Amino acid sequence: MIVTIARECGCFGNEIGTLLAQELGVPLYDKEKITSLAREKGIYEKYTNFFEEKQENLLFSAIAEEEQLDEVRRTPRCALHEVVGDNSCVISGRCGNYAYAGEKELLRVFLCGNKEDRIARLMEKHQVPRREAVITIDKTENRRRAYHKFYTGQEWGYAGNYDLCINDSNMGVEGTIEMIMCELQYKR
Repeated sequence: MIVTIARECGCFGNEIGTLLAQELGVPLYDKEKITSLAREKGIYEKYTNFFEEKQENLLFSAIAEEEQLDEVRRTPRCALHEVVGDNSCVISGRCGNYAYAGEKELLRVFLCGNKEDRIARLMEKHQVPRREAVITIDKTENRRRAYHKFYTGQEWGYAGNYDLCINDSNMGVEGTIEMIMCELQYKR
């Protein structure tokens, strides 16, 4: 079973991913782990922009020929499969929902939350003023949105691209994990 987690900035994504992977007894692949493994396997340079959550070139995306665009759209699948493979795991971000689309045992999760709650979390976690937390959320989400659109052609956060969308402000960490576990039981 592969569980992919995409999330709005300031959600409990890291905590949920970590605890969910422990509950399932599978590895968690987050940005740091994926980047580290890509370096170890010698493929980091091949997909540097993908691993660093950057678009290759905005101008390129606007004028790309269909063949080049097809290659860009294959990047998430190729990069993640070279690093992670098809083994059971939890994948945080990196267009995992797109890269593993079509797999039989897949659950694609999107975490969202009330913006005020997410701002408060960032303020507390990083000891920053409200204004800085708001700017961080806006910049991070704009970057994620553009990154996801560039590599997948899909709208980041659009419910139709996920199997389960959860407001973790309402459910909390434990409630969100419980919902994911129930959905996994249902899918099996």
